[in-house]
Amino acid sequence: SMVGASAQDVPDAAVRDQWFTGSLEAPSPALSKAGAIAVEPYVIYTATTGAYDAGWNQHGMADGRDTVRSVTSLSYGITDRLTLHTSPTVSHAWNDEAGTNGIGDLPVELKYRFNDENNKTGWPSVTMALGVTLPIGRYDHLNKAVDGIGSGAYTLKEGVLFQSLFDTLGNHPVRLRFYAAGFEPLGHVPVRDLSTFGTADGFRGTAMPGFAAQFGIGAGYALDQQWVLALDLVQDYGNGDRLTGTDVLGGRVQTQSANSARLSIAPAVEFNWSSKVGVIIGVEFSATGRNTSSYVAPQIALSMSL
Repeated sequence: SMVGASAQDVPDAAVRDQWFTGSLEAPSPALSKAGAIAVEPYVIYTATTGAYDAGWNQHGMADGRDTVRSVTSLSYGITDRLTLHTSPTVSHAWNDEAGTNGIGDLPVELKYRFNDENNKTGWPSVTMALGVTLPIGRYDHLNKAVDGIGSGAYTLKEGVLFQSLFDTLGNHPVRLRFYAAGFEPLGHVPVRDLSTFGTADGFRGTAMPGFAAQFGIGAGYALDQQWVLALDLVQDYGNGDRLTGTDVLGGRVQTQSANSARLSIAPAVEFNWSSKVGVIIGVEFSATGRNTSSYVAPQIALSMSL
C-alpha cells in the first residue's frame, strides 16, 4: 500500500498510470500534444453471414461476400487540442465467383478537444469532429458486383465524442467513450452500368445516397496496467438511396431503397506494452438489424503513439 497516501489519491494514481489502447470501434479524442502522431493499423476479416429483412429477421444468403481490409488510422496533433485524422483502406473482396482488390473511400477529418477528462470525478472530455469522405473507391461501371467498394459520394461527417476515465473497486480503471456521428452526402452521384447502388449494365443516371447516423458506446475495463477488456456497442441508421435514370432499354428508373438499421457488438482484449504501444484483438458482429446484411468480423490492431 502507499504509505501516507489518502484514499482519495490512490484511485487517481491508478487511473493516471493505466495503459489503454482503445476499443475496436469507438473513435479517439483529439491528441493532447502538438506534433504528436498516433498510428493504428488494423487487419479486419469480414464474413457476410446473411441478411436482415424489414421485420428484423435474419436469413441466409446464397452468395455472401467476404472481405479482408487493411485500415490504417493516422492522427497528427496540429495543436494541443486540434488533430488531423485520416484512415486509408485497402481491400481484398471475394465471393463464390470472383475476387477483387481496391482502395476504399478516404475519410479526412479535424478533431477539436474542448477540455481534458477529469480523473477524479469521471467528468468527460468533449471532442468535436468535422470531416469529409473522398469517394476514391470504385462504385460504378463495374465488371462484377464484387468489384464495388466505394460510395461514389462526397460525404460530410459531423461527430461528437465524450471520454471519461474513472476508477472502480479494487483499483481497476475504466475508460468510457460515448459518441455520435452524422453522415450527409454532399450531392448527387453519377451512376452508369453495374454499381454498388444495385444498378445493372446499361443503366445511366444518378443516385442520391441517404443520410446516415451512428451512435456508440466503447468501454475498457483494466484487469491490470497492461491487460484491458474492451467492449463496443454500435447502432447504425441509414436512409435509403434514391436512384433516377434509364435502364438498358431506355425505360425510366426511379427507385428508393428502404431505410436500414443495425446493432453491432465488439468484444476485445487489449495488451499494452507501454503507454505508447498496445495491441487489441477481438471480433465485431451484427446482433440484429433490418434491411441490411449480417456479418462477423474478427480483427486485430496495433496501436502506436509518438
